[in-house]
Amino acid sequence: MFCVALLSPLSHAVKVENLYRASFPVADQTPESRDKLAATGLSRVIVRASGAREIPDSEQLRSVLAQANRYMQQFSYENAEEGYVVNLDYAKSAVDTLLRKLDLPIWPDKRPQVLLWLAQDDFQQRQMVNVAEQELLLEAVQQVEAERALPISLPVMDLDDRLAFPLAQAWSLNEQSLMAASSRYQSDVAVLGRLSITGSGQWLASWLLADRGKLQLFDGRAASAEELVQDGLSQVADYLAAQHAIIASPVDSKPHYMQLDNIANFKSYRKVLDYLNSLAMVRHAEPDLVLGEQLRLRLFIDGQLQQLVDAIALDKVLQANQAIGEASQQGVLYYQLPQIDNVLQALPLQGEGSGLAEEGASLNQGSAEQVIRTDASSPIRADLKSEATAIDASQRPKPPQ
Repeated sequence: MFCVALLSPLSHAVKVENLYRASFPVADQTPESRDKLAATGLSRVIVRASGAREIPDSEQLRSVLAQANRYMQQFSYENAEEGYVVNLDYAKSAVDTLLRKLDLPIWPDKRPQVLLWLAQDDFQQRQMVNVAEQELLLEAVQQVEAERALPISLPVMDLDDRLAFPLAQAWSLNEQSLMAASSRYQSDVAVLGRLSITGSGQWLASWLLADRGKLQLFDGRAASAEELVQDGLSQVADYLAAQHAIIASPVDSKPHYMQLDNIANFKSYRKVLDYLNSLAMVRHAEPDLVLGEQLRLRLFIDGQLQQLVDAIALDKVLQANQAIGEASQQGVLYYQLPQIDNVLQALPLQGEGSGLAEEGASLNQGSAEQVIRTDASSPIRADLKSEATAIDASQRPKPPQ
């Protein structure tokens, strides 16, 4: 279940939980009532996992939905005020494979946090809206959050917020004021909606979206303020999905290169490699060269290089140490591990606790010898030499075939 949160300062991108789950109210726990929901649930999961507002109708999709139970991994029930809620969990790997077959993108579960501000004029008064205190508006926001798996949060709307974002500045869609007021929360994306009602009873909206310095303006109209908010946030989801959803690249695509600084020891090296390989769009990451505290990697990715840059920016694990735009044009990314902030210590090693013999699968013995020859003073070199038994040439990772 999704729940819009009041955003606290220092908020970052969040991992969407239960991305491949669909939940429905049911009167009983019979297999018949559950099976009737399998196709609808899979359709909802496809929308959430792909970022598409609607999925294209096709003979292939109709055939899949007719056998939707085959994609279900498990189900569970929760008590509700009337009857139950059934949770249908679909297998991630099977759904992702289906998305590729349908030529749909895959939007990873690490998604930008959207901070929502609203200003409203309903003829009676013009005001900044505290959405958390408006039941119908809050339900509209929660519905979009659930349907699109879009993390949406609300400012606390205390005195600090009202002083930082005066009504006059919000009503004029002032981008400087929006970004200044939102900086308190360090949200990835800030959205401001200006809602007003016409003499005929129709609601109009102008929206301003700020995404890491990039601005987008769009409009909307609807029969109610709630419908207007739903449409505006759906457009926000469309925009973010277009930025972050991944379309699979050919398996024989050429590698990109990343150079990292401040790789002081073998543990840092492994954690960087494990982190990059954990990203949904990275099919494979492997070492190319180690020199001193510098590490150069070959990356085989799905999607565009800029999407990888955006994904790393959302996680805030690595720091860019050169202009990303210039580096991206050259096909090389330059990053460094923070020297003070020990961010990576929170990332578990793959197979941590099972011995270094299992950890050595990402670097072959030939590579270790090359590193040792290249730079005898490398702090990584000493670790590699002392753990020579952990490096097995037969386990060298290979790019996907």
